[in-house]
Order: sequence, then structure tokens, then C-alpha cells
Amino acid sequence: MDSIFAKFILLFASILSVVSAPNYLRLETDDLNFDFKTGGNYPIYYFLNVQNIGPGKERFEISSDEPWVSVYREGTNFVFVELPPQAYVNFVLEIRPERLPDGANKTEVHLKVLDIESLVSQEVVLDEAEVSIALNKNIVQTLSPAPTPTFVSEPARTPLPAAPDLSPILKQLQALIDSLRLLLSRLF
Repeated sequence: MDSIFAKFILLFASILSVVSAPNYLRLETDDLNFDFKTGGNYPIYYFLNVQNIGPGKERFEISSDEPWVSVYREGTNFVFVELPPQAYVNFVLEIRPERLPDGANKTEVHLKVLDIESLVSQEVVLDEAEVSIALNKNIVQTLSPAPTPTFVSEPARTPLPAAPDLSPILKQLQALIDSLRLLLSRLF
């Protein structure tokens, strides 16, 4: 009976720790916009400042799925770093606009924080973030003529409220499910 009670307490504590788990990743920005005209200087370099706000030393990784965006730690060509609590690092985003067609181009750079102790047996993701990159290549801003005033009365429209972003909640729920699955597999 004591064994079942101990397992229940351990399970409850694990669930509580996952639900109330601290964030590990702080970004200075998660939305970048660049304008480029042919003949301009390239590549475009951007230093993305990242801080470990978690309680322990963890592994921070960055990745890009697009060939026109290279990512690496400042001063090296590594895509990861182990950071102690409250430490900062700059990841370099090297953007190659010459590889893109004219127009609006978008992509995302992915960051994740991994538990160092779990890397030997299983990769445990503690936190994740995405940085959106928009690059406008050879887009000319033109001013449109002012509309001719008309005196047609329209009923007032109430703007719809913006839908809440559920992705952080879904990520926490997925982390909770993964932790429960791991805990249950170890207990039974």
C-alpha cells in the first residue's frame, strides 16, 4: 500500500513540476523584418541575443530549414551551446538575400533548450521558441492616391477580438504528456 501511495505522490509531483515548469529561454525579439535591394551589401548579419532564465545549466540549440538562412553561435560554427543560469549568448543569423527571388520571403529559425542530463539516454526538450524572419527583396513602396471622399453612411463595425495564441499552452501540454509517458514507463 505504501508503494502505491509513494508512486501516486511521485506522479502528482511530476505533473505539478511539468505544469509549473519554468521557462528556460528569453529572446530579445521573435519577429525580424529586413528590406533588401539588388546591389546592396550582403549577407545580412543579425545577432540574436538569447538568455538562459532557467534554474540550471542546459543545452541551447538553434536551427534553420532554409538554405538562405545560416545560423551559428557567435565566434564559432556550432549550432549549440551549454549555458549556465542567467547567462547570455549571441547566435548569428546570416541571411543570404541573393539566393531569393524578388518579393516577400518568410521563414522561421527554431530554438530549443535540452536537458543536459537526459542527452545520453533520451532527448528531453525543456523549452522551444521560433523567430520569424521576413525579407522583402526589391519591393518598391508606392504611394496610392488618396481616395475620393464620399458621403455614404456605413454602419459602425465592431472589430472581432483576436484569437488567443494557443501554441505555448499546447507545447506545455505536449511536454506534460511526454513527461507522464516517461514517468509511467519508468515506474511500471
